[in-house]
This record gives sequence, structure tokens and C-alpha cells, in this order.
Amino acid sequence: MKTDTLIRALAADAKVDHGPALFLVGGLVAAFGLCLGLLWLLLGIRADLDQAMTNPLSIMRFLLSGSLMLVAGRLCMVVARPEGARLAQLWPLTGIAAATLGALIWAGYFTPTEAWQMAIVGKTAVNCLIAIPLLSLIPVALILVALRQGATTVPGLAACLAGLCGGGLAAMVYALHCTEDSPLFYVTWYGLAIAVVTLITTFLGARLLRW
Repeated sequence: MKTDTLIRALAADAKVDHGPALFLVGGLVAAFGLCLGLLWLLLGIRADLDQAMTNPLSIMRFLLSGSLMLVAGRLCMVVARPEGARLAQLWPLTGIAAATLGALIWAGYFTPTEAWQMAIVGKTAVNCLIAIPLLSLIPVALILVALRQGATTVPGLAACLAGLCGGGLAAMVYALHCTEDSPLFYVTWYGLAIAVVTLITTFLGARLLRW
């Protein structure tokens, strides 16, 4: 074999397949747009959104859910590759969990005890538990399709991350409609909705992603 032919062959073998990652990024952008459109058509955007965005507690909803979406989405790109099992760094998810717990403790400390029940239950808990899982169907489906383009060796973990990413995106979009600004509410109910999405996605997606 000629030297230049050998070099070209080695270079071809060294190329990284960016297909799953590109599909995933494109899918998340499309999913965000579709979910936003559905929210606007079916539920609407909260009328005082501009005022809510000056409230740090309200903004925290977007930061937590958006961070979950981005971190889990990045990890999905990693575990889509065969070597992803040893490259995946899960500690950023622990950081998000710690920040979420911190917001919950802070809100609990500064909310009068007699107001806890109203702050936690709110008026739209059922809406959260329905809307977030339904909105997550679009991103979760696109993420699983993207993962199918790769060759993950940890289908359970990949499916779990897909659920976290899709659930985070859905929660971030739903927050544009939700008027409950207390962390006692949204950590509880957004968190429960994301957990449901993640459990179902892990159970079903792990089978879909097996070779």
C-alpha cells in the first residue's frame, strides 16, 4: 500500500461521526419551537410574563429546567457513542440537583409555615402533571431517534438522559404559562412531572436503544 493511501485510510478511520449530535441539536431546536407553538395555541403565555421575569424566584424555574435540558442533552451526545459509557461525566446533574434543593430549602425557610400548604399545592398542580409530560413527547421522541443514529453501549442510561432532557425542555416551555412562582410549588410539581417522564422514557427507551 502506498504511503499516501495509508494516510488517507487512517484519516478516514479517525473521523468522528457527528450525525447523532447534529440530529440531536437540530431536534431540540425543532422541539422547542413546536412545544412553544403548542403552548401558545392551547394554553397561552402568562399575561404578566414581563413582570415575572424581574422576580428571581420565577427566573429560577427557567434556569433550573434549562440547565437540566442542556446538561442532559450534552450527555446524550456523549453516550450515543460506543465509548460514551466511560467518557460521560454525570456530576453536573448533581450540581443541578443541589441547586434545586437549595432553592427549595430557601423558599421553605422564608415562607411562613401557615402558607406552606398553599405555596406547595397552588392552583395548577394538575395542569403541571398533565402539560409537562405531554409537551415532553416531542423532544423525547426526537432525542431517542437521534440516539438510534449512534451506537450506545448503555441504553438504560441514554434513555434516562433523554427523559431528563425532554422533561427539562418541556418544563422550561411550560414555565412561560405557569403563574406559580414559589420554588415550593415548581420544584415539587415540575420535578414530579419530569420524574414521570424520565421513568417512562427509561423503561421504554432502553428497549428501543438496544442493539
